[in-house]
Amino acid sequence: MGQSTQKPSERRKYNRAKFQETITVHNVTESKSGNVFEVTGIPIVLKAKDVSEGGMRIQIDDPASPTKIFKLNFKIPKNGSVDVYSKVAWHSEGHCGLQFIVLDEEVRRLIKGYVSKVG
Repeated sequence: MGQSTQKPSERRKYNRAKFQETITVHNVTESKSGNVFEVTGIPIVLKAKDVSEGGMRIQIDDPASPTKIFKLNFKIPKNGSVDVYSKVAWHSEGHCGLQFIVLDEEVRRLIKGYVSKVG
């Protein structure tokens, strides 16, 4: 099999920006209907590494299952605190990629604005 010559940055759907902020991560369970996410347990605080409209890379030693859903709370500099829902997209050597799965348009706009200024 041949190796892909495509660079990782060329495969990304969204531009990323350095984002070394703390985030609060809440475990979430789906309701029986599957339409509502309920926050459970005690949240943990982790360090983010970068962010895009589509997700975020965080620093973590023991990532959760790819089927696990989380509610994230973090501050976008100069724009305040936001909440988004995410799931694990990948993990490797102390880092984990979280894909945003529920993101309202206002939060998407704030993240996109941050990425375009910093990125």
